[in-house]
Amino acid sequence: MIGRELASPPRARLALQGGVIGPPVFVAVFLVDGFIHPAYDAVTDFVSELSRGELGWLQIANFLFLALSMLVFAAGIRWGVRRGPGSAAGAVIFAIVGASLIVSGVFVTDAHTSAVKTTAGMIHDLAALPIFGGVAAVCFVFARRYHGAMRIYSIATGIFVVVSFVLIFAVGSPLDIIGIMQRVTIIAGWTWITVLALLLRAEPSPAAGPA
Repeated sequence: MIGRELASPPRARLALQGGVIGPPVFVAVFLVDGFIHPAYDAVTDFVSELSRGELGWLQIANFLFLALSMLVFAAGIRWGVRRGPGSAAGAVIFAIVGASLIVSGVFVTDAHTSAVKTTAGMIHDLAALPIFGGVAAVCFVFARRYHGAMRIYSIATGIFVVVSFVLIFAVGSPLDIIGIMQRVTIIAGWTWITVLALLLRAEPSPAAGPA
């Protein structure tokens, strides 16, 4: 089990790299894929729609890579950082985000222009709620761990992710710019995760032994 494998603090500290590496790789892949994917428009189409068509395997693999990164990061938080705000609830939320990303990868979305929703598409859409909701929630959870700029940054990012997620559908859909708006939302939230991971790695290592 991942928990037993990472119970050693030094190994768990290494697992925090999941939060450093996973988000920027995910963003870089979907940005590049958006340019090379046949019949895809990064302005009007959701990132998830990259899972469709000829190069669909690339975004599916991207979802699964990020999912694994978030699960490893969650384990790193649980066993590799000192106890305090975010060390328990934050680990659980990141694990939920990781599990939801697996669902997003396995169940391919429908085209946003499609009038018919498949079962796979509906499952994929439902998985987006704990992903974006989880990222927003964990911002507020970890805001309590910090003071000053990081606390403000965390709260601001949490609010931004919630508001922009709503605006994707309220504004982006009528203006046909959902692709751009979703990308801004993802980049904001995922950048915060990387900053958090770097800060957690910079903290003193917890004492060896069970938490």
